Amino acid sequence: MNLTFAPKGILQIDDARICFRNFKGEGSMYNNEGDRNFSLVIPDEEIAEALKNDKNEFGAGWNVKIRAPREEGEAPFMHLPVKVKYTDRSGPKVYLISGKNRVQLDEDTIGMLDDIDIKSVDLDIRPYDGEGRFGAFRAAYLQSIYVTQEVDRFAARFAEEENPAED
Repeated sequence: MNLTFAPKGILQIDDARICFRNFKGEGSMYNNEGDRNFSLVIPDEEIAEALKNDKNEFGAGWNVKIRAPREEGEAPFMHLPVKVKYTDRSGPKVYLISGKNRVQLDEDTIGMLDDIDIKSVDLDIRPYDGEGRFGAFRAAYLQSIYVTQEVDRFAARFAEEENPAED
């Protein structure tokens, strides 16, 4: 994972891993119906500390979650919850590359990211900073994401046979 702290507090992450995908916004015991989100996997403690120490004007850093190791000798599991929000005016830019196909997803189609095998992810995350009744906070919101789907060799062969490349 390559992380860049860009202007305006934006995180630019290349070669990311994501987990806990809920781009559909399905309700569950861990998620309210309609809340779209996922988590960015934080690969090491150095990056986790850098994110926590990147403080906003209210003194809050990024909300890195740390789960204790399941077994002795394992490293803790660290992740950054990221919200995916659409409004009447805007939403994140979402690009999906699947074989030779490139498509921009929208609010109605972004849910397909929950069901695909992902080969690679590059994304930009913007902060939302504030103070609430529980103190200062910094929430992570998806600004843009570029997802490359892992296509198995038979699906790729089928797609090529259906739509042969022009010479």
